[in-house]
Amino acid sequence: MKAFKLLVMVVAMVWGSTALAEGRIAVFDIEAAVLNTDLAKSRLNALKNQREFKDNLAELERVRKDYEKLVEQFQKDIEILSAEQRQLAKNKIDSKRADGEHLARKIEGAQQQEVQSIMQEIGPKLQKLLPQIVKEENIGLLLPAKAVMHADASYNITAKVADKLNQAK
Repeated sequence: MKAFKLLVMVVAMVWGSTALAEGRIAVFDIEAAVLNTDLAKSRLNALKNQREFKDNLAELERVRKDYEKLVEQFQKDIEILSAEQRQLAKNKIDSKRADGEHLARKIEGAQQQEVQSIMQEIGPKLQKLLPQIVKEENIGLLLPAKAVMHADASYNITAKVADKLNQAK
């Protein structure tokens, strides 16, 4: 049994040393890198300052407050409401919730559209830059950060890529 454990340790050490010789392992979050660029920050900030976007956010907040008031009132009055009144109250609540969901989807859609536009704009720069970073950092295996269960911060090159994208302008 001891010989088997020793053999496993020797194989693991040899395997580990060959992996190190081929390059290090790194993780990378493409979306986080792109969204942490100065361009993305300024474009998303500009989106948030657009009148229509601000109006949609304000309307969503009003709808949310109205919804909460309706739910609170319904819970308070549920014992004294008739079946017909309960159904009317539920319909109002459902309508407010649907309005809120519609506004939330509209806001999220605008943000996603802007992010997609930013990704398309920065994509070509990233395609040129990433192989250079992989070569400079001697990376033998690059994994998407979202697919990795755990990685020490020293393995993550996302911030480094974002910095290089900012410098590349």
